[in-house]
Amino acid sequence: MKRFVSIGLAGAAAIATSPAALAADLAMPPGYRGAPPTPAYFSWTGCYIGTHSGLAAGHTTWHDSVPDGAIDATFSGQTANTDMSGAIYGVQVGCDYQFNGNWVIGIDGSVSRATLTGTNMDQFNNTWTLRSQADWFGALSGRIGVAVDRVLVYTRAGAAFAHNKFEIENTGFLDGTPSVTRTGWMVGSGIEMAFAPCWSVFVEADYYSFGNANVSFAGDVFNPTPPFTVQSKLTIETLKFGVNYRFGGDGAVTARY
Repeated sequence: MKRFVSIGLAGAAAIATSPAALAADLAMPPGYRGAPPTPAYFSWTGCYIGTHSGLAAGHTTWHDSVPDGAIDATFSGQTANTDMSGAIYGVQVGCDYQFNGNWVIGIDGSVSRATLTGTNMDQFNNTWTLRSQADWFGALSGRIGVAVDRVLVYTRAGAAFAHNKFEIENTGFLDGTPSVTRTGWMVGSGIEMAFAPCWSVFVEADYYSFGNANVSFAGDVFNPTPPFTVQSKLTIETLKFGVNYRFGGDGAVTARY
């Protein structure tokens, strides 16, 4: 009987010590520092402020508000055109929110200074020189896009505004240099890439459209030309390159499960 008890105690001791032995057998190799860190993903949620620069092209139309022959000396109601080009630089500020996986929505306000100018002869009144300039413009827009980690592809649309200057020279005499602040709409699309938790760069193409504005000119006493009014439309196309500093969001965070 004592023999069986001794055998049973020996077996129990062997079972009790087996996990320690197994652990010893499964000991990690020298230099092992534990499991690798969980990979991080980038969140676009947060706000930003940044700068941009780029190129712009524009188009101004000139049309007689009444058939007085000011723009169209043939009195047939034709529209003269002036093409513009120049550089832009400015600032933007906005906020984004990432939801439902990879979708991103946001709101953005931007304003750009511009050297957007154009000069040409009136196509229907060859003694007149037409000049148009957009010296600043901007937009308040919403955007929606799809993020693939640190890359965001998006489109935007919203309200736009611009300051448009005009000049008409009639055989060497100025008929006026009026200006108007215009409102309209814009659409655009771009791609943005985050290269650090707080920094991103982007390239974006935008189209701005501004409807009819009545522009009054004083005329001149030398030709003579009485005061007259021109109806004008303005469109602008831009290609922007910019950088944003991002804050108030998650940045690079632990991967989700």
